[in-house]
Amino acid sequence: MHFLSTKSMILSIAAVLMVYSYTLAETYLVDSVIEFDQVQKRMQAGDTILWSEGNYGDVNLVLEIDHIYFLAKKVGGTIFTGSSTLEVKGDGNTVAGFQFEGGKIEGDVIDIYGNNNTIEHVNIHAYDSHYYLRIRPDCQYNKITYCNFEAKPETQESSVVQIEATEGLPGYHIVSHCSFKNHTAPPGSGADYGIEALRIGYSYQRMFISRTIVEYCYFEKCNGDYEIISCKARENIMRYNTFHNNGPAHLTLRHGSKNLVYGNFFIDGAGVRIKEGQDHAVINNYFDTGEYMAIQLQNHHYDPVDTVYILNNTFISGFPIQLGGTGDFPPGNVFLANNLFSSSFDPVSVDPTNTEIWETNAIQHDDIIPDSGFYKMQMNTIKNKYGLIEVGDVKFFAEISMTKDIPVYDIPVLDDDVQISYDIMKQNKTGEFAAFPGCYLPTRQVTLILYATAENTGPFYLYSMN
Repeated sequence: MHFLSTKSMILSIAAVLMVYSYTLAETYLVDSVIEFDQVQKRMQAGDTILWSEGNYGDVNLVLEIDHIYFLAKKVGGTIFTGSSTLEVKGDGNTVAGFQFEGGKIEGDVIDIYGNNNTIEHVNIHAYDSHYYLRIRPDCQYNKITYCNFEAKPETQESSVVQIEATEGLPGYHIVSHCSFKNHTAPPGSGADYGIEALRIGYSYQRMFISRTIVEYCYFEKCNGDYEIISCKARENIMRYNTFHNNGPAHLTLRHGSKNLVYGNFFIDGAGVRIKEGQDHAVINNYFDTGEYMAIQLQNHHYDPVDTVYILNNTFISGFPIQLGGTGDFPPGNVFLANNLFSSSFDPVSVDPTNTEIWETNAIQHDDIIPDSGFYKMQMNTIKNKYGLIEVGDVKFFAEISMTKDIPVYDIPVLDDDVQISYDIMKQNKTGEFAAFPGCYLPTRQVTLILYATAENTGPFYLYSMN
């Protein structure tokens, strides 16, 4: 596994953006809406619009053509304020390098209606708006990457980024390497204030297949709602993200079914809540949630939870797993296997339905082991140079035959590793460590490290080159 330094990443991305203006057929320099609209009428696929450096107020742009590059002339140097907005109605376009700072509008800052568009290295900060970015229904294959979404005003009770789902048309959108920071609610506003960092679908879209991937993103101080990611559609993957210092806010499978939470880090804030739906899986995650819950299954009447796989996760600290047994609609067919629990988890779970299946889970305890489905593992833990807890020397106290061939739902088309062939660091689970519990194989060849941090997500120009 290779990790780029922030400086290397900055240089490589900057080089790619610079190439746009030198290799494409025609380049047009603009600094007004009138010029922007005029050049669109004579552009061809592969052409570039460069917007001049500076601050611009009340700029409302509609990108209507296809397969062009719309770039800031100096990356990060074009700043839109006031009531500025961008609508992307064409297909196959790349928009990069802009900032939207401190504006105020009734609608959305960036609205995407087309297909196969890429929005990258865009910073939206302190904008008093409805959504910061919205992907409309009836479109597919849009990619949002290396963007920063920060400090949505407390007065706006709406999501920061909204991805809509469409009946009969999976979206296949990707949100990657983005940072979501400092979205907070007013004191005393309660759990459902409305500023979710990212929402996939609406409640009425819970039966629609989205197949959106959210990966390598960083979420910090996103407690404008107790749902950081609110998943309300089907067949989505949330993987390799970092959730840090978000208090009681958590990743929520709110509506929909067949969603996968894979390889994420939950640190000093709540973990995963599953409220409704079937065939969900929580695999290969690292939970060090402190005073907050790691996993909560809910007892809910609307679309009761059924068939949930909680597999190969590592639990360092946090409240016991809440199993949702209290009430008339308890979760069914909950399967927990190959997880690793530190000694701080005593008890491991609360509020059982007494129908859960526990198999080959390991627990770090000297003398206390739950009745069944667990074995004792003596191990020392070490904090590595990145502040993460790794397993050191290990001694097993039972013959281990790890649970295999668990029928996790395999999302079509998407690469979802439902056979759990890899650990959280993408190490192949073969050989002497094939049966090791938890999310990470202590091979000493690959260090446990966060994929997404405050320094390697979002636009590169927000960070120093030093």
